[in-house]
Amino acid sequence: MERVVKTSDVFKTSRGLPLNYVTRSHTDQRFIDSLTEDSHLVIHGSSKQGKTSLRKSNLQEEDYIDLTCSNNWDLQELHISILKEAGYAITVSESKTIKGKSKIRLKFELPFIGGGTGDVAYEKAKQVNKKNLELDPSDVNDVIRALNEVGFDKYVVIEDFHYLPEETQVDFAVALKAFHEASDICFIIVGVWLEEDRLTVHNGDLTGRVISINADLWTPEDLDKLFYNSESLLNISFSDTFKTNVKINCNGSVFLVQQLCHKACKALDISSTCKSTITVGNDFDIKSEIKTILDSQNSRYLKFITEFSAGFDQTELELYKWILFAIITVEISVLEKGFAAAAIRRTIETKHPQKSNVSHKKLVQALRKSVDLQVKSRIQPIVFEFDANTTRVKVVDRSFILWLSHQKKEELYEYADLTDELRTEIVTEI
Repeated sequence: MERVVKTSDVFKTSRGLPLNYVTRSHTDQRFIDSLTEDSHLVIHGSSKQGKTSLRKSNLQEEDYIDLTCSNNWDLQELHISILKEAGYAITVSESKTIKGKSKIRLKFELPFIGGGTGDVAYEKAKQVNKKNLELDPSDVNDVIRALNEVGFDKYVVIEDFHYLPEETQVDFAVALKAFHEASDICFIIVGVWLEEDRLTVHNGDLTGRVISINADLWTPEDLDKLFYNSESLLNISFSDTFKTNVKINCNGSVFLVQQLCHKACKALDISSTCKSTITVGNDFDIKSEIKTILDSQNSRYLKFITEFSAGFDQTELELYKWILFAIITVEISVLEKGFAAAAIRRTIETKHPQKSNVSHKKLVQALRKSVDLQVKSRIQPIVFEFDANTTRVKVVDRSFILWLSHQKKEELYEYADLTDELRTEIVTEI
């Protein structure tokens, strides 16, 4: 009997693996090959481009532990989270570290072995508990020793690494070198950014010890595979016009492609595998449907503009609202390539009432905290990040660029609280 599947499971956009998952040779094969090279892996790319699905598709659940980063973790809290997922129960010790902070005590809950791995033998757990382990959770060497005590040999997957404070990212980049040299433990770090060398910028010693996997790219051939997988599962046939227009108008966003395919199926009341082949996508208005999908995100993007413009607190230059001014004003093609800080400054200087005070240094300082501000404002996923290595703003939410192209700039200036400044500038010019 032919397998019957739900349309929603084929085009799933949650963290579960969609049934029409596409194996991309330039991404999946590189990931698989890299697993054998005894290096740490970094999976990076825009939001909703398949980063998590990539590792879920190519790793068995029993081969890794995973944790999701919080925006307020320091290195100590990140290490503690790793130890918890490895199976340890943790309590605060009365002993102090050299820096005066509390050490932690490690044990396994008996008779049940608690934690993430669940495969530490009972006798082994008792032996570990007898050692009455205490350690400094900020010391990577102590953490390595604790993991070695239980023979930990799984991959450690760290999701949403970009949400960590920059200081924590730098500290962990230093710790990664120790993990590489003093243990066999390999990390798979997943984050929303576009440059390949994020971690090596934080710590140059990681060069040659980290392999970057770009999950952002979806070629036309990859999308053709996605169409084919979907058609095979649902016994449908997307029209050639539909497939061509989807590829042209989605700006490389696989999230939008999935959404449009789902909507096209729903338009024909296709909720599961068809008994006979049905052609899908004829007379389907791609551009109108994309606008509808983007309009559904109005609240999130307008919230981003409103809250980002306010910054962390009131300042004389109000640089965050003027950074938004530059992003709203510039051509879409510039955002797609990356918006250089120098160009942002020139754009701001055309209208800023104190343009002579907007120095490159002050602007870069504000840009470096742009992700922290978005996280503080609970903008998830983040919309853009600043690549300090190339000094460029890079939009990591592909849908935002499409959404921006459908908006009236004057209305967005108003949400960014720029209307009065721009009106004053116009009056001054007259």
